[in-house]
Amino acid sequence: MRFESPWAFLLLLLIPFIIWLRFFRPGHTAIRFSTISIAAKAGKSARQRFLWLPDFLRFIALVLFIAALARPQSGLEQVREINKGIAIEMVLDRSGSMGAELEYRGGLMTRLDAVKKVFEEFVMGSAQGLEGRPNDLIGMIIFARYPDTICPLTLAHGALPEFLKSVNLVQEKEEDGTAIGDALALAAARLETAEKSLKGQKGTANVYKIKSKVVVLLSDGENNYGKRTPIEAAELAANGGSRYIRSLSSVERL
Repeated sequence: MRFESPWAFLLLLLIPFIIWLRFFRPGHTAIRFSTISIAAKAGKSARQRFLWLPDFLRFIALVLFIAALARPQSGLEQVREINKGIAIEMVLDRSGSMGAELEYRGGLMTRLDAVKKVFEEFVMGSAQGLEGRPNDLIGMIIFARYPDTICPLTLAHGALPEFLKSVNLVQEKEEDGTAIGDALALAAARLETAEKSLKGQKGTANVYKIKSKVVVLLSDGENNYGKRTPIEAAELAANGGSRYIRSLSSVERL
């Protein structure tokens, strides 16, 4: 068991002060008698015997209230040791053509929404039998006329669905286009520096080994914009993408 707010137990220090105020504070009046021996012989009624009980229950309730403020928590934590996996850059097309509707699993949705669902199920797993990629580094790049990195390579996959929610179709005409080559080149550059990305993730830099590096392209169109063709981007990936980083400022708007 653990407590989310253990500082709340400091309130227990108030209980002795409350007891002092309740029972021992100076100023209580008393009537003096020469002797109380006769009254003592009379004994105590059942009510007198339990006069202490209401105050006792109040203090117990106060202690339990303070314990509740400390927010006790318990549960089972599944610990999975991850020491190797694949570095995967997911490259999503958000150009205007991705707004066309299609039928997917019995319903109509845009191509972009379908791609986002496929992306999430591929990474997180699904009831349809996909196991997910819990051991792999996942990064996300979106593109239309220009590519953008919206999620660096990470093992913290819980954040990816929130990043996906922020992916929308391009709104401005001057930003529309399908720069597949530039997007793939950016993905290659990010994969080239994957080991460096690991250094910023606590507990993984010295124990996690990248077995291979993969780019997954999710697009419906043909390359029609950008400085590089998909073939040139593939050659860049084969030769190492680090050369592309020097030109990021001209093709990626961060």
